[in-house]
Amino acid sequence: MQKRQQKWISQERIHRLQPCRFLLAAVLLTGFVSSGCGAQDSAQKPNVQREDLIAQSLVSTGNTHRISRVFEKAAAGEDITIAYVGGSITEGYAVGARAPECYASLSAAEFETAYCSGGTVTCQNDGFAATPSIIGNLQAADTVLPSEPDIILIEYAVNDGQNEIYQTAYESLVRTCLEAPNEPAVILLFTWMETGHTCQDQQQAIGEYYDLGMISLRDAIASEIESGAMKWSEYGADNVHPSASGHRLLADMLANYFASAKAKKPEKDYEIPADSLHENLYLNAKICDASNTLYRDGSWEAGSHSNVFRAGFVYQKDQGNEPLVMDLTGRSLFIIYKKYSDPDWGLAGIYVNGSLAGVVSANQPGRWGEPAVDLIETYDSVQDLHVEIRMLDDQTDKSFEILALGVSE
Repeated sequence: MQKRQQKWISQERIHRLQPCRFLLAAVLLTGFVSSGCGAQDSAQKPNVQREDLIAQSLVSTGNTHRISRVFEKAAAGEDITIAYVGGSITEGYAVGARAPECYASLSAAEFETAYCSGGTVTCQNDGFAATPSIIGNLQAADTVLPSEPDIILIEYAVNDGQNEIYQTAYESLVRTCLEAPNEPAVILLFTWMETGHTCQDQQQAIGEYYDLGMISLRDAIASEIESGAMKWSEYGADNVHPSASGHRLLADMLANYFASAKAKKPEKDYEIPADSLHENLYLNAKICDASNTLYRDGSWEAGSHSNVFRAGFVYQKDQGNEPLVMDLTGRSLFIIYKKYSDPDWGLAGIYVNGSLAGVVSANQPGRWGEPAVDLIETYDSVQDLHVEIRMLDDQTDKSFEILALGVSE
């Protein structure tokens, strides 16, 4: 065996929110002048027309064949499901997880108001805090696709890293969603941090390759902040997450995308590119845990302290150091686990088919118990993987919590 390089679905039935009928009737952000109403900020900053900001956020409408079919379905009185996939921004941090003030909830409600003739829109919020697209791709088959959403919006620009693994995982998620049998429309949302971090450039290249609709926070507000016409605090509750006004702005940007796509003449067809942009995508990915996989627990106890990954495994210090054992099949093997900035959390060895394939540390400065994910191994082809996980010999007095393993083809 040769090495290469290294259901839980929240579906909220959203009711119409009044009086926000559509895009430019939205609540103003502090410090903005909106379309002929409101007053200039007392600091005499340059006027920032809200509609200009929102227009700047539209990177591309992409091929409109699939989204046009959604508009037709809504106009015919059928129900629509929109899945929002991402990290804590999508989940609704700062305004409340899956709260009505979250951009996903606002966006779904306003899509219903603007485009549905008798049907309703289900807001399927699949945003989970601290998760990157690697985890999103592993979860997609269980959390995103079973409901057959009509639209899937993907938001991981501030959660991802910029190396090849993240780029490959992001494209894998995009392609997995596009290849779903019900052919959903896929839209990409690029968020941005006050520090400047965003993976927009690498994700936008993928969006352009697949000719997708794309929306960018950076493109909308970066130049305004640099010029002094806007302050980050008018968007952000902290240096990452939007405040209620920020969520309102994101929702308006999505509304602008939908209006722009609706106004565009629909393409007659959409074809997924035959080849991928990156090599060796992580396709047919899935989560493997105590709920769906045979295992021998050894010195590990099934269960976890996670609200998302409920069927993980917790190392029991007083039960020796017997390995957790699973027999899996895949080309790539991942481990999802908790990381803490705490020396009481230790190192575990991952053994595949009798050989040490990787060592994973649950202790890292700046971490607070959020999910972390490591790629353990990628092989030339799909393999039978006999996986054993145990603490390193000098780490048996430490803690470790596995949230899940993941495999892909």
